[in-house]
Amino acid sequence: MIKTGSYIVIIIMLLGISGSLYAQENMLSKKQEKIVTISALTARGELEKLKGELAGGLESGLTVNEIKEILVHTYAYSGFPRSLRGLQTFMSVLDERKAAGINEQYGREASPITDTRDKYERGKEILSKLQGVTPPEGRITAGYAGFSPEIETFLKEHLFADIFERDALTYDQRELVTVSVIAALGDLQPMLTSHMGLSLNVGITPSQLEQLAGIINTTIGQNEGSQAKSALVNVLQNRGIENNIDPATRSENGVTVQKVSFPNRFLITVAGNMYLPADYDQDKKYAAIIVGHPFGGVKEQTAGLHARKMAELGYITLAFDASHYGESGGYPRYIESPETRVEDFSAAVDFLSNHENVNPQAIGVIGICGGGGYSVSAAQIDHRIKAVATISMYDMGRARRQGLGDVISYEQRMKTLDEIGEQRTKEFAGAVRKDIAAIPNQLSPDDTENTREFFDYYRTPRGGHPNSTTSYSYTSLAPMMNFFPFVQIETISPRPLLFIVGERAVSAYFSEDAYSKAAEPKELFVVPGASHVDLYDVPEYMSISLPKLDSFFKQYLK
Repeated sequence: MIKTGSYIVIIIMLLGISGSLYAQENMLSKKQEKIVTISALTARGELEKLKGELAGGLESGLTVNEIKEILVHTYAYSGFPRSLRGLQTFMSVLDERKAAGINEQYGREASPITDTRDKYERGKEILSKLQGVTPPEGRITAGYAGFSPEIETFLKEHLFADIFERDALTYDQRELVTVSVIAALGDLQPMLTSHMGLSLNVGITPSQLEQLAGIINTTIGQNEGSQAKSALVNVLQNRGIENNIDPATRSENGVTVQKVSFPNRFLITVAGNMYLPADYDQDKKYAAIIVGHPFGGVKEQTAGLHARKMAELGYITLAFDASHYGESGGYPRYIESPETRVEDFSAAVDFLSNHENVNPQAIGVIGICGGGGYSVSAAQIDHRIKAVATISMYDMGRARRQGLGDVISYEQRMKTLDEIGEQRTKEFAGAVRKDIAAIPNQLSPDDTENTREFFDYYRTPRGGHPNSTTSYSYTSLAPMMNFFPFVQIETISPRPLLFIVGERAVSAYFSEDAYSKAAEPKELFVVPGASHVDLYDVPEYMSISLPKLDSFFKQYLK
């Protein structure tokens, strides 16, 4: 049994840990992530979104002079008008923050240029450094340089000398700016491919570039994000670098995986992976299962694993990223909106109901952890969901109101709501957004077994994914506290409910509570020896849970 003191440690982990989530190897740092978003939004002229990212950039550790240099650098690829509007927007952000009493770190300015050599030769030398080659002799006359000597002069003297030579940003930072701008503009594959290659040369990793493509996907659009990922794949293939970048269509254990997207009711684009059985017949109608990921997770983790396993058993399945997370749209990023999370399930039903090979009368749902509570709530109002199964379900509303183990008092809850209100007031006045993290970046000797389990899944290669930050805005706690997923759970009947829990799961009481309130048909299925996280991916326990899921859906999705 888990003692009350252990619950308190878990509460602190789930509700109060803040700080950078990007310290993991081969991931963009928080500063680098903000370089990407600031550059991309400046290039597109999306100034309202840019304001928030500029403030976030300052809070991530970028200095005022570094951000100024980023905005100046963008003009070389998106033009003076975009760059100037970005600078004007930054000026307004600084004014607002000054009025709010925020003191900025201006940082150092670029050093004076003391090299008196011919500027063309200096620019050619800098480009050669980025390319990792020896500078050629004399002027370049091949290709566009021969067709337009003027543009060749401007590129070498101005772009690579006047701009790249300034040491206010490092070469890798400038390449992040460059790739982000070109990717955001779209349809510039040759330049995008070239600068992704230069990025690799200056130390940016393939994983970081893949994460950059994901940021472009969510911040700018799926078309631009897909183009960026495609360019990266080509670069890596041409260099003979092995990569695990997710293509538009691939095969896993004989199952075909297709990247798909669809809008929800709020016109947010939801990104998903659809899994087709190995013996997929285009003339056949299939039962379909939607899989919702845990709170803080993404579709590439346990949701995708379960979707693939169920597809291997003959279903069409769909794992999706919740709005504001992963590859799905939704701005600002990393906010938790229970209404939107529930709506995402119905949007997935919209998509599958219109798929030519899905039987619209045979669509079920699997909700894992936090996705379990959201899926139960969705089924109460969406009668197209014909069967619901949950795995290690979390009632995120109760967990935020009362804490894991119900150890948070009413008075503590009221104090938290007061603090949330104060934070909203500050953020409206220009203060930086406060974020919290569900999973720590490092373990301490006092951490519980439960904490270590979550860490072992989300912070190691076992289940970790660059898109799964487990971070969300502090003010999201209020709408989460107002979420009551079991209020009308009896109205799901006569559609069936299956709750799968681990015998050792500290979260089991969420499923037990839901089971007690639900009407028949219902079942509480306990997996012997399993913990909460064990049911995510441990073969020993999935060998028990998967056959149960299969028999459940075969019975009710006829």
